[in-house]
Amino acid sequence: MCHTEPDTVGASCGCGFSTDGKAMFGTLAVVYLFLGGAGAGAIALCSLIDLVWVKQPFGTAAYVPGPSIDPRGRIVDFGFLVGLIALVMGIVSLLFDLGRIDRALDLFLSPSPTLLTVGSYALAALALIGACLALVRFLYLPDVPRSAVVVLEGAGLVVGVAVMLYTGLLLQTIGGVAFWASPFVPVLFVLSSLSSGAALLFAVACFVEQDYASVRMLRGLVRADAVLIVLEAVCAAAFVALAGTSEHSGIRESLFALTEGSVAAVWWFGFVACGLAAPLVIEAVSVRNRAAQVLLGIAAVLVLVGAFCLRFGIVEAGVHRELVLEPATEETFTITDEMFGT
Repeated sequence: MCHTEPDTVGASCGCGFSTDGKAMFGTLAVVYLFLGGAGAGAIALCSLIDLVWVKQPFGTAAYVPGPSIDPRGRIVDFGFLVGLIALVMGIVSLLFDLGRIDRALDLFLSPSPTLLTVGSYALAALALIGACLALVRFLYLPDVPRSAVVVLEGAGLVVGVAVMLYTGLLLQTIGGVAFWASPFVPVLFVLSSLSSGAALLFAVACFVEQDYASVRMLRGLVRADAVLIVLEAVCAAAFVALAGTSEHSGIRESLFALTEGSVAAVWWFGFVACGLAAPLVIEAVSVRNRAAQVLLGIAAVLVLVGAFCLRFGIVEAGVHRELVLEPATEETFTITDEMFGT
């Protein structure tokens, strides 16, 4: 729920928009979209990997001080920790973007059935789940059985996907910028978040001594990430193609800014070249290379740069247009009323 000062023209609603209808997404909001998605992706992937692959034992007989000795377990351990840090940093960025803590507290103290409220609860739940999964791996907690960890990881997988989807749906359903209303935006954000989560695991793996089992696991993850990157490229092409067929003046202005104008370098070099093409080539080479750890570290950095550029490019192209106002629809007014709590 958003609240505005009734006598302040253009006051921020705390959801990235001002009351005069003009988009006001700042850099901190983009940082949240990036870190929130990457953190959720890492937690979801670590949960999935442990559930179906590592199956790390817990309980009195299984505990040793500190993180796991098994390299696969260590990657998952530190993956949960890094994912949690990224998620918390994203939430902090969002809180700084809001400017006032009471705006965030309103979502929990006075909840309403809106996407913003559901997403906020999902963020909080994932942070709690991620903290529990990290703590159970780094603290001596012999009373926590494997079954309890499995339940937490199942919840982390489901809620993680919800958070990844939410970051895209939030942008898609905000009224006033038709460029963001594309059905490909949520799909792009989910694919990018999963790939970013894999990149965080690749980065963690660079600091873990490998054995045969961990190398095999990483190779499987590399192949999965390559599929994600290909799907992301196809989805990005579809997003641009769909926008190109539109007669909506705002969409055409935003598309021009993204592909030829002020944001073109971020889109083509930062996202397409660094975030898609280069990592795909590097990952293909790394599967059969002895220096795979170094290559995966480079690929991880490029994927994360591309993920940020994707969000920055789409947000900036929608925000910074010469058109001051786009034609409003009944759906736009409905969404805006829900966000402002009117």
